[in-house]
Amino acid sequence: MVKFKTAHWRCLFGIACLLVGLPGCANFWDELLSSERDARYIFGINKPDPLVVIRDNDPSKPNADGMRRAQALCQLREPLKNGGNAQDQEAYLNILGAAATTDREPLCRLAAIRALGKFQDQRAARLLEEVFNQQKLPFTAEYNGMIRRESLVGLEQMHDPGSLPLLIRLARQPGPPKKADRVDSAQTQDEKIIPIRALGKYREAEAVDALAFVMKTEKDIALRHRAHQSLEESTGKRWPDSFEEWQKADVRPLPKDSTTTEVIQLMTGWWPK
Repeated sequence: MVKFKTAHWRCLFGIACLLVGLPGCANFWDELLSSERDARYIFGINKPDPLVVIRDNDPSKPNADGMRRAQALCQLREPLKNGGNAQDQEAYLNILGAAATTDREPLCRLAAIRALGKFQDQRAARLLEEVFNQQKLPFTAEYNGMIRRESLVGLEQMHDPGSLPLLIRLARQPGPPKKADRVDSAQTQDEKIIPIRALGKYREAEAVDALAFVMKTEKDIALRHRAHQSLEESTGKRWPDSFEEWQKADVRPLPKDSTTTEVIQLMTGWWPK
């Protein structure tokens, strides 16, 4: 058995702390264990410029590395928020838009979609809507579902006013049919719950009406719970959460002090006669 001296243990402990402290720990191990590992990617020192990596790994080239392209797409940050100019903004949107809608690698599409979701440019929102509305994605059902779902998550993060009609339409759509398979059912559920969650960030009357519609018509407990949270977030008011209450013709917000009163009653044992 090999015996380590105290100095050896200290050295190993120091290396372990260094590895844990590195940004992107999962990427570190993926790169370290890869047969094409590159020290620049392992330690994040002198990594090539993302635009150069994307150019050198163009999908039309026979030896293009899709993983490197996906890593580079993830690193693109909105120029106008990070010291760039309008020309840089246009170039980044073109690169990410093309990757999000046409790349032959699903991981590259997902990377571009996630990068677009961090933009505040309305054109990025339109690109994400284009991704979601694509009728025939060329990948497996699981990847296709992930791409559509991530495009909605991106729109939720952006909170762009122009995306409100799409979010309302999806929130109002029927839930998955009873005979749907597991993948289709999960996809339909995601394509309802993400827009419902996103509508909580909007104050427009149309968003409130859509959430109220879900409360009145949706029987799925998870969707109703999420709609109830979003409704209270959007309006700043407390609302009843039972399905029966929402079948009434006139549903009103709860009194502001009802929660405090209930807590006092529970703590003191006092109840009105």
